[in-house]
Amino acid sequence: MRRLLTTLVILLVVLVAGMSALVLLVNPNEFRSYMIKKVEQRSGYHLTLEGDLRWHVWPQLSILAGRMTLTAPGAKAPVVSADNMRLDVKLLPLLSHQLFVKQVMLKNAVIRLTPDSEEQSLPDAPIAPGGNNGEESPAASWKFDIDNLQVVDSLLIWQRANNEQINVRDINLSLQRRGDRQAELELASRINRDQRDLSVNLTAELDLSQYPRQASATVSQFNYQLEGADILVGGIKGQGSLQAQYQQTPRRIALNQLQISANDSQFSGSISAGLGDIPDYILNLSSPNLNLDALSGWHNSSGGSDEQPVRAMTAGR
Repeated sequence: MRRLLTTLVILLVVLVAGMSALVLLVNPNEFRSYMIKKVEQRSGYHLTLEGDLRWHVWPQLSILAGRMTLTAPGAKAPVVSADNMRLDVKLLPLLSHQLFVKQVMLKNAVIRLTPDSEEQSLPDAPIAPGGNNGEESPAASWKFDIDNLQVVDSLLIWQRANNEQINVRDINLSLQRRGDRQAELELASRINRDQRDLSVNLTAELDLSQYPRQASATVSQFNYQLEGADILVGGIKGQGSLQAQYQQTPRRIALNQLQISANDSQFSGSISAGLGDIPDYILNLSSPNLNLDALSGWHNSSGGSDEQPVRAMTAGR
């Protein structure tokens, strides 16, 4: 027993000594410019990191950064901004100048999907010549990868053209990479508008192998609850599953294999929407059990049930 404890203590001392030596020998600011450059090369977005990067050793080896922003070319506002960012990194790869980030955490972030945050073409911008982009900086010897993205207690601002702005609050998101351009998503959020509150929780698998031309998601489970003004007492709640597809040209989103419940009613079918200048919507839904009284708050005075099967409901615009 004593030998086992001695061995564990020695391993702990070696680990602490190794981490301490690494913190002293490796300056995280060495790969700041490299990360910024690679983000711009891969996505076209410009990453800014204010203040010095610094180590945080316990309970996990991490790099802490101050305020960060991610901005599309020519945009007036950043698409993502956060006061604090944490990168949880793996220890051993740092010894060979490889930065493997197990998790990126953004807390109290603001995500903007608005006209001001969209990419804008610059008419006078020079066109970079092809071929060699010049020699890499000394920091280019670093290699980095990301396994997981976590967004905590954040806000999404969504707006199309001059339409009213929609705020999605209390976003808690976990995005875990599964292979090349595939990921597992867990999301919890809340939308408050016109004195109504919509809470959503979902789990999905994302396929971005053909992004930005198209993207797809398989939502294996989602739960929601709608409460507030002009909603029946107790609200409307349910769960469901679906497959979502988005295509860039023409811009269109489709929800297929839709299965959803609303209180004691059930629906299945598909929904699609065109996102052009004049939006169009196509709904193809059927319901084996549609109880409008339970959804509207009206009640039949005779005490009988008005539940009726609805074979199909199709609408287009």
